[in-house]
Amino acid sequence: MGRDRSHIHPDIVFVSPEAKDDALTRRVIERLPDADIRYLSRDGDPLSELSPDETGLSSGQELSEVDRFTAGKRLLLLTRYKGSWLKACPGTSSHVCCNLWIVNPGEGCPLDCTYCYLQSYLKRNPTLKLYTNTAELLEAIGERASQNPDRLYRVGTGELIDSLVWDDLTDFTREIVPFIGSLPNVILELKSKDDCVDNLVDLRDTHNGNTVVSWSVNAREVSEKDEAATATLDERIAAAERVVAAGYRVGFHFDPLVFFDGWEEGYQEAVESIFSRIPSTAVAWVSVSSLRYQPDMQRIMMERFPDSSLPFGEQFQSKDSKLRYVQPIRFKMLRFVWEQLKSVREDMPVYMCMESSAAWRSINGGAPVAGSELAEVFTRRGRLPILPSSGPA
Repeated sequence: MGRDRSHIHPDIVFVSPEAKDDALTRRVIERLPDADIRYLSRDGDPLSELSPDETGLSSGQELSEVDRFTAGKRLLLLTRYKGSWLKACPGTSSHVCCNLWIVNPGEGCPLDCTYCYLQSYLKRNPTLKLYTNTAELLEAIGERASQNPDRLYRVGTGELIDSLVWDDLTDFTREIVPFIGSLPNVILELKSKDDCVDNLVDLRDTHNGNTVVSWSVNAREVSEKDEAATATLDERIAAAERVVAAGYRVGFHFDPLVFFDGWEEGYQEAVESIFSRIPSTAVAWVSVSSLRYQPDMQRIMMERFPDSSLPFGEQFQSKDSKLRYVQPIRFKMLRFVWEQLKSVREDMPVYMCMESSAAWRSINGGAPVAGSELAEVFTRRGRLPILPSSGPA
């Protein structure tokens, strides 16, 4: 089930020397019969392996920074990760953080949102990557959880990669979801703009309520114009319906809120569309956050997406150095969507992601005291009971 995925599959797959015999490597190659598979003799930037014909350049020319990122969208490198798997979310200076822990099973995304921060963050090494030593990832989570058995860890995989976009190739959820289901003090969040949930539905009897499947969502105006290659809002909602029927709790992230003519009607319609099909009792949490990006992203967005209006809003450079909407616009948007969500259910578990204490005071009456509101959402006290599965979907 779900949409056709061929348009987001890579054209060329590079395999690093140490990854060539790994099970995930074999699985991905088997599922990409039309891809050009190239085995590397050494580690390095696969973009340098492309011929001038493949890059569209004359001999001796170099790809621009923007062209490099665009070219990297069609390349996939299978390699092993050599760093520390589990990291605390870096958050953003002078803004309230939700204390998520991060693991990255890969890097880069074949989806192509105008506002994606990876365009800046990965501009020097933009080839998409999947890490093939996933057993070590699971080991790192298990070790951390066992060291602090009285602490509840909320772990996300969606910082540098969409959590579900490659799952039809990797079956990574078939590894991590049952594993997390066996841990008493870990909640996994899989965050996506895709609708690839077949594996999750099959795992209905193994997740044990410990996996929350969440979607970044937006007004249709934004999704249709500035979220290229993603699942539509309706496709994301349909995927959420399927996992709710399989007993999972779900999350929604209204991020980033974008200012446009008619934004109130657009976000109200998005909230109504979601909760006309998803019971609010199945929701683990919802976040809201406004558009923000590093200053160098403005130039990249203008070059890669010349028809987008996103880089031209009333924005200023905030304390964390990111460009954000001026405060009256930002607070008005945050408050509006916050109130729309609370009108669905007064005790809807809503929080703001990477917003200032001033935003919390304006919208919620006060900033979280030592993370108290966030603790209510994310700790055991805020957990909902495991939902019953309603059979195959």
